[in-house]
Amino acid sequence: MSKVMELREALRRFLKDGSVLCLGGISICRRPMAATYEIIRMGFRDLHLIDIAPGMPQILLALAGSASITEACWHGYELFGHPYMWRNLVERGPGETGYRFDDLSHYELSLRFVAGWLGVPFIPTYTARGSDLYNPEYDNLRDLRGVRRKVPRKKFAVMEDPFYGRGSVRLLPAANPDVTIIHAQMAAPDGTTRIYGAHFDDFVHAAAADHVIVTCEQVVSRESIAKDPEMNLIPSVYVDAVCEVPYGAHPGPCLGHYDYDPWFLCDLVERTREGEKDPGRFREWLEEWVLGVRDHEEYLEKLGVRRLLAIRADPTLGYAPNLPRRLDRLPPPP
Repeated sequence: MSKVMELREALRRFLKDGSVLCLGGISICRRPMAATYEIIRMGFRDLHLIDIAPGMPQILLALAGSASITEACWHGYELFGHPYMWRNLVERGPGETGYRFDDLSHYELSLRFVAGWLGVPFIPTYTARGSDLYNPEYDNLRDLRGVRRKVPRKKFAVMEDPFYGRGSVRLLPAANPDVTIIHAQMAAPDGTTRIYGAHFDDFVHAAAADHVIVTCEQVVSRESIAKDPEMNLIPSVYVDAVCEVPYGAHPGPCLGHYDYDPWFLCDLVERTREGEKDPGRFREWLEEWVLGVRDHEEYLEKLGVRRLLAIRADPTLGYAPNLPRRLDRLPPPP
C-alpha cells in the first residue's frame, strides 16, 4: 500500500494542536525544515517538542509561537552562532511568554526514547547522579505533571537495585511522541526509509512514536530500496506517510545531496540577534521566508537556482567541496 502523500496532507492528518512532536536529525543536520516551515504556515499551536540536541526547527517553532513546551538537552546553530531570542524566551519564563524549556542530558533523552521503542513505561539508569538535572527546583514542568497529556507525573523516580544490591538507580519515563518527522535521502512508497551518513537517534525517534512522517529527497521503488536491505534504517511498519520534498532539510545539509547554506544561516542568526532588541526584525524574516511563501516549491524558487547549485554536493564526497567555510570571509550570496 502506498503511503505517499503531500506534506500538508500528512501534517493535517496526523498533527494537532497540543501534539507531542519529535523532529529528526540533529542540530542543523538533516532536519525536516520544510515540514517545520509548513507547521508554522498551517498555524499549529501549543506543540510539545521532545528531541535530542535540538537546533533550527525547535528554535523557530518556539519563536514563531507554535511550541509551548520543549524537553531537550541543547539549542543552537553550531558554528553559526548563539540561539538569540530563544534564550531570552526561556529566561523570561512561562508566566510572561507561555513557553517552557525542561533540560535533560543527551543520554537521558536517548534512554527515554529507547524505553518508548521497547514499549516499557520507564528505564533505569545511573547517569547524571549528583547533577542539578535532578534538582526539583529546576523541573520546569512540575506544575504540568499529572495534568497535561503525555507529561509524566514525575521527571524521575529512585529505587534500590532489587537484583544485585548495587545501590540506587534512577528511573526515567518513556518518551512516546504523537508524531515524529524524519528527513531522509530516500524512501519507498510503503515507508521503508534509507538514511546515508550518521543516523543520530532517528531510528528510536521513529520507533517510539505513535505516527511517523518521512520527508525525503526522493521516493524510489520498493524493488530498488530492497537491494542492499542492510542499508535501510526505518522499516515500513513504523511509517504512516512518505512525502517527497527535495531540499527538505535546507538550510541544513543532507549528505550526498547538498551542503549547509552559510548565507541563509548567517542571515537567520543575525536576524535573531537583532530581534533581541527589535522583535520586528525576526518577524520580517519569518514573513519573508515562511509565512510569505505559499509552499516549499515557492520557497525553492525564492532561493534561486544559483544558490541551490552553490550548495549542491559532490556525490562522491557527500558535501560541496568549494563551499566557503570561513564565515568571516563569506562572499556575497550567489
